[in-house]
Amino acid sequence: MLDSVPGNGETWFLGQCFKHLRGLDLVGVLTFSDPVPRRNVEGEIVVGGHLGTVFQAHNGLYLGRGTAWTLRLLPDGCVLSDRAIQKIRSGEPGWKDAAAELCDFGAPPVGEDRRTWLAEWLPRLTRPLPHPGNHRYAWPLSRIARRLMPAGLPYPKWQALFWDGKRARGPGDGA
Repeated sequence: MLDSVPGNGETWFLGQCFKHLRGLDLVGVLTFSDPVPRRNVEGEIVVGGHLGTVFQAHNGLYLGRGTAWTLRLLPDGCVLSDRAIQKIRSGEPGWKDAAAELCDFGAPPVGEDRRTWLAEWLPRLTRPLPHPGNHRYAWPLSRIARRLMPAGLPYPKWQALFWDGKRARGPGDGA
């Protein structure tokens, strides 16, 4: 949301969404927050990590972390997804667009052997970023779902806080 949205705008919006979803007879919502900031090759943060402060404010049940994995970051700090890499490797529909992302950063056009091209250019143009897994939050939308939900875990908090002159914030956006 834009910074001009009042302080409770996000939680109000979530409440409206959940009201609509209950009307569709959905039983629950699962969402994720990504705490890992992304930096470009110059070291500038291009995507701030977040803990899901809005999800916590809206009383989401914290269910721990999702699966840990390693991201492949392009020089601009964007992620080249595992799915895009697989499309290039196997020649699935969309592989040319995925390969174009590497070409945008200096790889030559793909020749006849996509796998060899990928094996050469993926490590040259991307860097690994170990990711501990996204935080998972859930909301039951029905009485039955509420009874079936596990007890939530304690909410995650930033380990190292710093002061920006207004309030304590965590790495990235402090949200």
